[in-house]
Amino acid sequence: MRPLLEIIEFFDAPWTLKAAMGRGMRWCLVLAGLVACGDPAPLEPTYENVRMVVERSCGTDSRSCHGGVRGNAQLNFRLVLDEGRPITDALVDVPSCEYDLYDRVEPGDPERSWLFIKLSGAHDDEGNLEFTPDPTWDPGIERRTDGTFPPSECPLVEDGELTFGQVMPENRGNPRPLRSREIQLFRDWILAGAPGPT
Repeated sequence: MRPLLEIIEFFDAPWTLKAAMGRGMRWCLVLAGLVACGDPAPLEPTYENVRMVVERSCGTDSRSCHGGVRGNAQLNFRLVLDEGRPITDALVDVPSCEYDLYDRVEPGDPERSWLFIKLSGAHDDEGNLEFTPDPTWDPGIERRTDGTFPPSECPLVEDGELTFGQVMPENRGNPRPLRSREIQLFRDWILAGAPGPT
C-alpha cells in the first residue's frame, strides 16, 4: 500500500519532476505505470474490432502493403472499402495466393486460415515466415532449367525460391507482430465464424 500512497502524494505535492526523481520517486513512477497499465481486457471478436486493427496495421492508404494500387498478395483492403464492401469479402472463403490450399480466412478454423498463420506463425529474426507446405501442394509454377523458380507474386518467389513472405504486419528486418490481444482477437473472430458487419 505504501507505493500507492507515494504515487498519490507525488501527484498532490508541488514538486517538480526533477526534484521528485532526486528523492527516489522513480520507483513510484515505475509502479504507477504497472498499476495503470496491467493486462488490457481482451478485444471482443467483432467485425468492427477486426476492421479497426486491419485499418491501423495492414493499411488502407496508398503506401501500405494492402491498400496501394495493387495490394500485396492480391489483397487490397482500400479497393474493397472504396467499393462499399466489408473486408470479409476479401478474406472469408477466398483462397490465399501465397498458399492456395488455405483460404485467407476459413471460418471456425484459425489453424487453416492463411491470415492467422501470417499473423502468428513462426518466423526467423528477419521476419521471414517459417512455414512447411503440404508435400502434395502444387504451387502451379515449374522450376527453370537452372533449378530456380521464375519471378512470381502468387505464389511468392524471391531470389528464385518459393517463399511465404513475412510475418504480418511486415516490417522487413525488424518484425513487430501484433500485440497478443490483437492476435487473440483474430483467432477468436475466426473461431466465431468470421462474422461480417452488424
